[in-house]
Formats: sequence, C-alpha cells, structure tokens
Amino acid sequence: MHIRRWIFLGMVAVAVGYFFYGARGVIFNPGLEIFEPRDGAVINSSRLHIAGRTEPLFKVWISGREAQADESGIFEDNIPVWPGYNQIGISVRDKFGNETRKILRVVVE
Repeated sequence: MHIRRWIFLGMVAVAVGYFFYGARGVIFNPGLEIFEPRDGAVINSSRLHIAGRTEPLFKVWISGREAQADESGIFEDNIPVWPGYNQIGISVRDKFGNETRKILRVVVE
C-alpha cells in the first residue's frame, strides 16, 4: 500500500476512536462500585453505613434516599435497617437515562 493510504487509515482510526470516547456516556451505563458493606454481611446495628464509587457528581439512590457523589465519585450514607433480612437497592442514572442497579443483602442480628 502507498503511504497515503496508511495515513488515511490512521486518520480514520483516530476519528473513530475519538467518536467512541466522546460517546461512551451515551453508550455505556455508569459504573457503580460498593465498598461497604459486602453483600451478605451480618451486622449488629440499626443503622447501616453504605459507601461506594460512581461517576463524579452523579446522584445515587440508596433505598429511595438520594445521595450525591463528590468530585472524585465517592458517595456514602447511613440508612436505617431492621432486625432480620434486609435488601438495599442502590442505583445511579446518568443524564442520558442509562442506569446501573445493585442489590445488597444484609442480615441484622
């Protein structure tokens, strides 16, 4: 192949990569990582501390309560739990409507 074709193919590859990099917020769901507690944890308290990470400044819903991620994407909240088996739903949604959900299962003694 001629050098012009290689240069053209390189420019096309860069343009396609840039497009997908810019469109990743539309294409992919936001990340959601839970640090605390672990799924299946057993605790002895009526309040549960939940901490995790998502995209910076996104709103996170923890069992229907709104929490805000900070500039580095870290969020945390304390929620009430009841004796026995508890399921805690955690979700985050971006401005394009893409949503990530997780369910934590916790047993309170």
